[in-house]
Amino acid sequence: MNICFSVSEINWSLTKDIISILGTIAAVGIGIYGLSTWKKQLRGTSEYELAKKVLVKSHQVAQAIQAVRSPMLFLNKEEVEAGNSLKEEQRIYDERLNHLFSEWSELATLRLETKIIWASGADQAFDDLEKTVKKIRSEIWLHFWLKGAYRSPGATVDDNPDRVAANDEIVYLISDEDDFSQQIYAAVKKVEQYFQNKVRSE
Repeated sequence: MNICFSVSEINWSLTKDIISILGTIAAVGIGIYGLSTWKKQLRGTSEYELAKKVLVKSHQVAQAIQAVRSPMLFLNKEEVEAGNSLKEEQRIYDERLNHLFSEWSELATLRLETKIIWASGADQAFDDLEKTVKKIRSEIWLHFWLKGAYRSPGATVDDNPDRVAANDEIVYLISDEDDFSQQIYAAVKKVEQYFQNKVRSE
């Protein structure tokens, strides 16, 4: 039995194969382009979300610092009557500081992520805010040292009025316009200046 194909049949078959191959190549190309675009969008979205989290958490850290500085102390009546008012005051400040350190720890984690993505420029944006966290911690310690909380028997404390007044300016929140408040807000502003454009670019 002889099987014969006409030239037109062979050409049509070849044409279909070529069209099929070109279609496959085009589909693969579109898929690769789409995947690349999706990856860029995903990365852009991830960076946007990270920048937004940093901005929010920076303000929360600032609020936590100011909460530490609140002059309002609700002392336990029984502890005060038992002569433990200084220890009760320390307990309150310890709770406030623990909250601050928790907020700062979360921001420090975000800070590490930003350093991986945007290198040292992002990392340095947090330096001043870190200094304010360390400053309030050291000044709270000094506050209680000046009150004799850590004094060993027979030891004296240099609690001259100027030193106490300087410490009070840091420890006690007077207003959002006081010097230390301005340092806190300037530190947050430095974070904002670096990361706000990364939020706006989306």
